[in-house]
Amino acid sequence: MERERLNVQSSVCWIIAFMLFTGITLGKEKSNDQIEVLTVCEVLGDASHHTDAVVAVVGRMERSVSLIDRYEFISQDRCESPVITHGHVWSNKIQILTDWEAGMPKPPSEKPVLERSAIAAKLSTIRKTTKLGFHQEPQFRVDRGSRTTTYSHTASVPNEWAVVYGLIVPVPDLNENCGVGGCGGFDVPLIVIAESYNVHRLGADATPLPAER
Repeated sequence: MERERLNVQSSVCWIIAFMLFTGITLGKEKSNDQIEVLTVCEVLGDASHHTDAVVAVVGRMERSVSLIDRYEFISQDRCESPVITHGHVWSNKIQILTDWEAGMPKPPSEKPVLERSAIAAKLSTIRKTTKLGFHQEPQFRVDRGSRTTTYSHTASVPNEWAVVYGLIVPVPDLNENCGVGGCGGFDVPLIVIAESYNVHRLGADATPLPAER
């Protein structure tokens, strides 16, 4: 987990350093009719084209949750054209980053009304090869007398379908030659930087689910 935390921190630092060095602003905001709705596999299949682009990505939302950390990803199974660098085949996942820090490229701030029919079509394609599955999350109990919260156990929690509207950027070690085993960490080639209000959980028919509290 420490390696994963350092990987996320290095991603944030690299993004900030990149922006300061180049002095450019990435990701122009788009009107609703210009927003490209893509599956995870479509983004990864042409990663160089979609890097620095603002898109809506549809896929399975997965979480890596511990007692102190929480990371989110959007994924898809059996992508025909995964990202491959230096012989390493990267996972079919994109990390979701909603914790913006000064110096990073800003996520799109608008709240677009995404076309449900477009999302439904992409989700229908994804469901042909991808099952939701589960992830592990720690569970807690509250002592009403002392009002303290303590760890209880770890349980399997269902994954969910989701669409994320944000800016696509590469991870810092995407082009490093770490061999076929990769560079460790979460093994994700791309990050989508988004506002939390632009991360939408979906039902099986692409109906938006209520926001989590």
